[in-house]
Amino acid sequence: MSDKINLSSKSLEDSVYLSFFWNFNINGEFPDYEDSLKIDFLSKDNEWITVWNANGGSLNFKDQFTFNDILLENNFLHQNFMFKIYNIGNSEGPFDSWLIDYVYLDANRNSNDSIFLDRALSFRVNKLFKDHISIPFNHISSSNSFTDSLSIKINNLDKDIQPINYTLKGFIDGNSEYLIYDNEPLSPILSGYENRILKTKPVKVSTYLSDNDSSSIEFLFYIESGDSSYVNQNLRLNDTMRFNVSFESSYSYDDGSAEFAAGLNQKNSELVLKHLTFTEDTLTHIQIYFPNNLYSSYSSDIELLIYKDLDDENTKVVSQITSLDFNDEFNLFKLNKPVIVKDSFYIGFRQFENSFLPVGLDKNSDTSDKIYYKIDNNWFQNDVIKGSLMIRPVFGKSNYVLTSIENKKIKKSISIFPNPSRGIFNLSNKVENIIVYGIDGKILKRINNSDRINLQEFKNGYYIIQIEDNNRIEKHKLIKN
Repeated sequence: MSDKINLSSKSLEDSVYLSFFWNFNINGEFPDYEDSLKIDFLSKDNEWITVWNANGGSLNFKDQFTFNDILLENNFLHQNFMFKIYNIGNSEGPFDSWLIDYVYLDANRNSNDSIFLDRALSFRVNKLFKDHISIPFNHISSSNSFTDSLSIKINNLDKDIQPINYTLKGFIDGNSEYLIYDNEPLSPILSGYENRILKTKPVKVSTYLSDNDSSSIEFLFYIESGDSSYVNQNLRLNDTMRFNVSFESSYSYDDGSAEFAAGLNQKNSELVLKHLTFTEDTLTHIQIYFPNNLYSSYSSDIELLIYKDLDDENTKVVSQITSLDFNDEFNLFKLNKPVIVKDSFYIGFRQFENSFLPVGLDKNSDTSDKIYYKIDNNWFQNDVIKGSLMIRPVFGKSNYVLTSIENKKIKKSISIFPNPSRGIFNLSNKVENIIVYGIDGKILKRINNSDRINLQEFKNGYYIIQIEDNNRIEKHKLIKN
């Protein structure tokens, strides 16, 4: 719903139009034929009047956005004019969803006035690697062969050709700046109404990051395209894109947000996700995102599973019974016996009820070919859903690691995850003392004998913690977002 807009000085001769682009939402289910998208205007009599609508259904679906405009008649030209855009359909879950973009209200326009002297970036990049959004920091030195190009879509909404230059920068932990492309000309020149995907060279992270426990890179991509900025219309806003990649202790195909949920509903069925580690390391925890779901009544434990090979039952290397929480956050399960893994492996769980057990599904990336499920003692590769299942392997160090030679005790070091977090940070081991400092150096909190740090009471930002354990002192940086 819009704010109030004073149109009392306008008349029908001023040709005031509301225009917009719309499409079905690709990350949800297509609206059905009985579902609709509507636009209402508030009249002089303070009544909402429907002035436009579109119906769902596969026959109405188009790959491209559709442009529509609506002339404001005299009944809507008053000082308290408002408009609202809404849909009629299923209000539960990611169903019957639509996309609305480029909503524009102005005078002195005409019907089908769809030419804008504007260039725009139309979708967000969120990963540097071929499959993964994030990898363990300690694996970055082995990641160069797994990096991928960034794909960025540039749209010319004008009918004429337009020269464009682009710049890509990286900021390490919000400080050090690295210039990857500097005012590089787009070649060939962008044609009128052209949509083009720009592919950059692979960004080799190991070139930029130093040896820390965790780190993050914020990327800034922008274009110089001749777009203008006016009092009520800033055409430069969609010329810039930012995205952040954090490196902690886990591999993740997902971006941390569950737009959907997927799972099984059969007793003793198994659901696993195939992962590939860039280098041999010790798997100490498993993270699984179990969202709150009105349609799930599951109340039993689960059996955590790790397989080396699904074709051989004897390659099951972990079987551990544990409880779970439906809390719209990742459950962190500590393995009773850490496992050394290399190359490919499978992690997941077995369920013990004939009830739907939902797992978070990120619809902004698609690694659905890495999802496998077992029903009636047979394994199947997923071909039903699209997205990235939110199951992550977490790597770290442990007091005792089983090697192929003998049990060796190695020096203990503390890993913290997730980082960044909304406020809850988990430690790989329980420690004696934790001191939390603000960026000004003041002590904010002391914690004793814990493997968890709760910063939910504090505002978003950077924090320094000092860990004291076994006559050792470690310092780490935490990011609450």
